This record gives sequence, C-alpha cells and structure tokens, in this order.
Amino acid sequence: MRERINHTSPKLLRVRQPAAVRHPETGELVVPTNDRPWTADDPLVRAYPWLFGTDTEIHTEQTAPPVESVRVETARQRPGTRRTEW
Repeated sequence: MRERINHTSPKLLRVRQPAAVRHPETGELVVPTNDRPWTADDPLVRAYPWLFGTDTEIHTEQTAPPVESVRVETARQRPGTRRTEW
C-alpha cells in the first residue's frame, strides 16, 4: 500500500505586533519580526500563538470598524454644588 503524500503548503504566519518574548528552547529574549515566514510548527508560534496570525486575520483586525463614542452628560452646576433633581 502506498503512503499518501500531502502536497499542501504550510500556512505562513506573520507577527501581529512587536513583542519581546522568551524563546521556549533557549530561554533567550527574542523579538520576532516579519523578515522571514513563520509556520505553525515553529517553537515560538507554538509557545506564543497570540503573537502570530495569517494575513487575513491581521487584515481583519486592522480594518475593524472604529469604536463609536457615547454621549456624556454635561455638567449644569458648578463644582461642589449638590444636585436637587433625581
């Protein structure tokens, strides 16, 4: 029986934001950058999955709708004055 070979390419990941993290194998502090592709089986990706994402995930996060402000009550009395209405 022949073994099936998977010809799909590994999912390439990028760093979401700069962060100094401790390398899980060496214990050294490192700052992962996007100067090389990252794969899911990389020790840093396995140890810090929140730090990496696909292009689609990162693009979705960067294009999320902005948060809208809410109306804030305006003070009608001078500071230190008690309110009379409830």
